Amino acid sequence: MTGAVLKTARRSCLSLVIAFLLGGALIASLQHDIKAPFAAYNALFTGAFGSSSSWANTLRQTMPLLLTGMAVAVALSAGLFNIGAEGQMAVGGLAAAVAGYGLKDVLPGYCLLPFSCMVGALAGAVWATPPVLLRVTRGVHEVITAILFNYIAQNLTRYLAAYPLKDPAGQAPQTPEVGATLPRLWAAYDVHAGLPLALILVCLFAWALRYTVWGYETRAVGQGKGAAEAAGIAVRRVQVTAMLLSGAIAGLAGAVLILGEVPFRRFPADFYGVGYGFDGLAVALLASGSAWGVIPAALLFGGMNAGAEAMAFSVG
Repeated sequence: MTGAVLKTARRSCLSLVIAFLLGGALIASLQHDIKAPFAAYNALFTGAFGSSSSWANTLRQTMPLLLTGMAVAVALSAGLFNIGAEGQMAVGGLAAAVAGYGLKDVLPGYCLLPFSCMVGALAGAVWATPPVLLRVTRGVHEVITAILFNYIAQNLTRYLAAYPLKDPAGQAPQTPEVGATLPRLWAAYDVHAGLPLALILVCLFAWALRYTVWGYETRAVGQGKGAAEAAGIAVRRVQVTAMLLSGAIAGLAGAVLILGEVPFRRFPADFYGVGYGFDGLAVALLASGSAWGVIPAALLFGGMNAGAEAMAFSVG
């Protein structure tokens, strides 16, 4: 196990080194200055990790990537590629917003908050169901159907937030504000309780994948369906379960964004396209199938997102 982890870490580090070298060469050629890459990367890392506010922004960006990266990693473990995490996240966010404002006069906050999260996760799982059912029953590749469902999610959530679910008290195309929100970990920064929740879920997934029957069957199917079938494992059941769990985690990512982050706390019509679902693909691929690898990969991408603005000012 240790050898496999080290091999994965070496491969990921090599990929990063190559990416930074190629990026530096591109910056130098565009700026006509051999020193430009050093200034750009200095601004990138300073903007991501150079101060307490930079760290807070990095952690804020990391939180949803932990969930979407884990969502994709769950599917990959079973031999599936969930490219629909962006759509599942949007559907989950809208469902959580509807539950969060629709029941705010019915449920107290300590019940409304977990209930809204569960509704978001359920919506994400429902959105992941057609692609995986078509895969296991008709052999239709989940990448094709998941991409199509992304477009449906984009237009459906945009329409619902802009028209039937729009806040009648405001002009902006968005739902009313939810009745319960995730508390901040630090009052001065927009880092909320979704971060430890995401870390706990990643750790639980890593443990379950290694030490439970479900994890053994999932890994067996991912490494070879034929051998798994010969061992008596119900491949279809395992793949359906993995994809539904993947969709649920992506939906939870959308719910946590809506319930925790400023300027959300309501679902805007242009929510689709925030990019965390697609970035989760890169996080899971950089982790190379390692559940524990999702944490440093998500932190890296969160830092790059946080430092991108400072880097743009430096290069521009």
